[in-house]
Amino acid sequence: MDVYRTPAAELDGLVASSLQPPAEFVGAARRALGNLSAALRERGGRPGAAAQRWRVLKIVKGGSSGRGTALRGGCDSELVIFLDCFKSYEDQGAHRAEILNEMRALLESSWQDTVLGLSLEFPEQNMPGVLQLRLASTDLENWMDVSLVPAFDALGQLCTGAKPEPRVYSSLLDSGSRGGEHAACFAELRRNFVNTRPTKLKNLILLVKHWYRQVRPLVRVLAAGI
Repeated sequence: MDVYRTPAAELDGLVASSLQPPAEFVGAARRALGNLSAALRERGGRPGAAAQRWRVLKIVKGGSSGRGTALRGGCDSELVIFLDCFKSYEDQGAHRAEILNEMRALLESSWQDTVLGLSLEFPEQNMPGVLQLRLASTDLENWMDVSLVPAFDALGQLCTGAKPEPRVYSSLLDSGSRGGEHAACFAELRRNFVNTRPTKLKNLILLVKHWYRQVRPLVRVLAAGI
């Protein structure tokens, strides 16, 4: 594949045929994410669920997969899980760790090869406040790194194109949180912004990501020699 020699009029076709993940993998990953989301939503009927005291209000899909900018090979997805037990930004920070442990136990017990051709792995957890997992195809040529993020529903019912009320931002400032600490609470705004952009913009993002993936090893070599 030679992007540099591809005429501009043929770039959209190149993106569809060579840069986007295979349709089979995308379909399998979507089914897997749907099953994992259903397991979290239905947890209220499981033994011992009453002791956990949380219920899913809504789940918002983000990451490159959710925004339509996933690249063939490895891509990422984010499931922001809004819970009824979080009444404020402070609640989210105080109770997120224990809820992540409960979610991991629930997903491990409910997977059992849910989607044929995909494996579920839990890599080393190195991101505070996030449950990391990986969905990989059996041939290991494509994978999706998934981040599950429990969050406070700061926006409530938000219609596409609508702006949040000013109190949403004032309460965030009053919480004294660090920059970006509660970014997941605004996942719907990011998703809606990208999803309403033209397809050509998303294709441009994919081309830039592909270019970066190609030059990154060279940059590291050059940096090591400086």
